[in-house]
Amino acid sequence: MIGEILGNRYKLIQEVGSGGMAWVYLGEDLLNGRRVAVKVLYPQYTEDMSYIQRFIREAKLALGLDAPHIVRVLNYGADRDVHYLVMEYIEGKDLKEILNIRGRLPYQEALSIVSQVVQALHRANERGIVHRDIKPQNLMITTDGIVKVLDFGIARARALPSLTQSGFVGSPYYISPEQAMGENVDIRSDIYSLGVVIYEMLTNTLPFDASTPWSVISQHIASAPPTEPLEEANVPPVVMQLVLKALSKRPEDRFQSPKELLQAVQSAVAGKELPQVRPPMSSQADKVHELLLSSLYGRAHEAAVAGQWTQAVNLYTQILKYAPDYRDVGVQLTEAGQQKRLKALYTAAEGAISNKRWQEAVDELSEIVEREPDYIRANELLVRATAALEELHKEERLAALYRQGLRHLVVEEWQEAIDCLERVYQADEGYKDVERRLKEAKRGARKATFLIRRLLASRWGKKNKTIEEREDDSRDQA
Repeated sequence: MIGEILGNRYKLIQEVGSGGMAWVYLGEDLLNGRRVAVKVLYPQYTEDMSYIQRFIREAKLALGLDAPHIVRVLNYGADRDVHYLVMEYIEGKDLKEILNIRGRLPYQEALSIVSQVVQALHRANERGIVHRDIKPQNLMITTDGIVKVLDFGIARARALPSLTQSGFVGSPYYISPEQAMGENVDIRSDIYSLGVVIYEMLTNTLPFDASTPWSVISQHIASAPPTEPLEEANVPPVVMQLVLKALSKRPEDRFQSPKELLQAVQSAVAGKELPQVRPPMSSQADKVHELLLSSLYGRAHEAAVAGQWTQAVNLYTQILKYAPDYRDVGVQLTEAGQQKRLKALYTAAEGAISNKRWQEAVDELSEIVEREPDYIRANELLVRATAALEELHKEERLAALYRQGLRHLVVEEWQEAIDCLERVYQADEGYKDVERRLKEAKRGARKATFLIRRLLASRWGKKNKTIEEREDDSRDQA
């Protein structure tokens, strides 16, 4: 997409990154020459209208979210089905890049970063916005050391759904237990995710890691974060308390607001102790897996009932991937997949009919009727599209005959022209000027016939005269 101009305004200069749901480009605002960051959603996210509607709604909210530690959303839009978000461009590195370069950070620096992130969360919380994807990749550090939080513009839209065919939207390594369960979340979910980020900054490791997303979220829900890496990093006890409280499994056991967390950060810097953290829930892997599967299955069923087939397919696919024998998930996935295909075909057919692409409409509607004869108005539309296609073919045949007739007419092939033009006239007497052209061909044919007869008669007369002259010569000789 390099070089393209979105919305007649934003020129894409170069790709600077990509994430779980979008490409990020350095762009230029052609109205004022300012450099901007343009986030372009991957095509698969544009297929779900409920997702796009949510994206637009949250983008409008983000436009008014202006704070020193939040990357400002400047605009949003769609250009030929390309949905994009325009943000201020930040010079610097994200926290993940910094950790990859430097390793673990001193706790004083980590708490300084946290205090700035918390200020951003506080501002968002005042507007009723939950980020839902706090992670190092979304925390930009400018060259001046200022922290800027990315992606408030699509943060809430990310949770629709929280699972896709390829895995979690966002990273499962930073997801809160309640978000992993598909429950309603509030600002305390962001506080949990920030707790994971603090742990990573202090230890250069993640509290929960495994080979599959499923195992990671199981640990988020049921396992206590290991304290050994914190101890090995010589993290002060008060800072360790802060991390463990932020990582409490139950939202009610965490800091209840960004303001409360900021006060705790200030206390930790001052060396003051925090209230004791409730002991973490014990690990019950089997129970957790069943609970997760049940939650996913319930959400998939709700999506199917609501006709949100893309979401249903995504959720059933995740269940099938991790538990192939769970209930009737295979049957449900097959049905959801078929309904998703039918819906896509029907939408495409409606578009084809609107644009008079009749062959395309007939092909798509025929497939629908073959799969499910009573699907919405597929039969009715198929009859209409078939009739229109036949009419189109008729027009094409007439046009071809008419052109052929004109070609014969030009080179005075009168009979051939008459044959073609008469067929057109019989099919449609009012077709263009076929009547006049047919008369012209017939006149030409009559004229040609007359000329031929005259020529023959002339030749026959000469022949007869020659015979008479020979007879006269014979008589003279006699």
